[in-house]
Amino acid sequence: MKTIVFVHQSADMYGSDMTLLSLVRMLDSKRFRAIVLLPLDGPLYRAMREAGIETHITRLVCVARKTLTLRGLFTLPFEASASLSAIDKVLEGADVDMVHSNTLAALSGALWAWRRKVPHLWHVHEIIERPTLARRLFPRMANWLSDMVVTNSLSTLDWLTSVAPGLGKKTGCIWNGVERPTPFDAGKAAGFRRSVGASDGDVLVALVGRINRWKGQTLLVEAAGILLQKGRRNIRYVIVGSPPNGQEHFRKSLVEKVDSSTARDFINVVDFTDDVWTVWDACDIAVVPSTEPEPFGLVAIEAMAAGKPVVAAAHGGLKEIVIDGETGLFFAPKDAGALADRLGRLASDAALRGSMGRNGRERQKALFSLESHVSSFEKLYETMARQ
Repeated sequence: MKTIVFVHQSADMYGSDMTLLSLVRMLDSKRFRAIVLLPLDGPLYRAMREAGIETHITRLVCVARKTLTLRGLFTLPFEASASLSAIDKVLEGADVDMVHSNTLAALSGALWAWRRKVPHLWHVHEIIERPTLARRLFPRMANWLSDMVVTNSLSTLDWLTSVAPGLGKKTGCIWNGVERPTPFDAGKAAGFRRSVGASDGDVLVALVGRINRWKGQTLLVEAAGILLQKGRRNIRYVIVGSPPNGQEHFRKSLVEKVDSSTARDFINVVDFTDDVWTVWDACDIAVVPSTEPEPFGLVAIEAMAAGKPVVAAAHGGLKEIVIDGETGLFFAPKDAGALADRLGRLASDAALRGSMGRNGRERQKALFSLESHVSSFEKLYETMARQ
């Protein structure tokens, strides 16, 4: 049995967090022993423990914007040293065969593997456009400190290798996968629709994702206002998610944007829920209006698995997931008018929504299954793990 240490930078339950949880849950326990290291308590930590996965909260260096300030760079060596000592203590007695760092922010895993001469795989979920220092530094860091790099999309791979061409020799792409954990529940779906004011004759549009500066929540508010001006009063909108810790101002700004919109009575902002499948079952259209390129777009394949058409910004990993005109519709990024046009088109055509939803479900099963995702990583572990 091979022991794999997974190092992750948060304990939330969004894209990269859910991907890690699904992967570790599904690993063949007869071939792999998983040890997960997290920096703090949270929904992911509790979900790992409930699944019977050995999980520890320990001191980790998690790179953020403040890390790249003068003060952050000055204190980084001291933080790294303390983190490596903490990891040594947690892993004392464990015969570690390799380390899997989940996201570029999880620096401690890379440093510990390098120090202990253990094979290291870096699973990259990010496309970083700014700040410039981070854009230039992270791909080179991945090159220096990895034996193998796996990206969640070809778009992420292209970004990495455009900055650090040498990564091309040791980088591959494994698309994320999902598997629905619970069957469709009509009662719960109907209850959610009622809770956000959607009647049987309304079309419900759902945006699920972390509330931050680039997920496009305010763009959807603008599009809702445009559609209302055109007399579209049968469309309701629900925005589901919470901001990162310490960045509550993003939610405050969003709520202020909604309150000042002419469509405010048609928009609900709902905090993060761990029952995302009820949201997908309840909605009629999924929207992913990210204003910066999505490295992948896990919510898009979740919505497709639930049989819902996806309206998506035409950039990043979303272009690998959605087929325009078959499983959903693309619109020009940052263009609220174009987003309103696509939503209005789907809201007016129940038959089109149905056919796109069915096509999306089949595409998700064929290309974005959790079984395929996990199998690809298991093959990598067998190849990379220290003999």
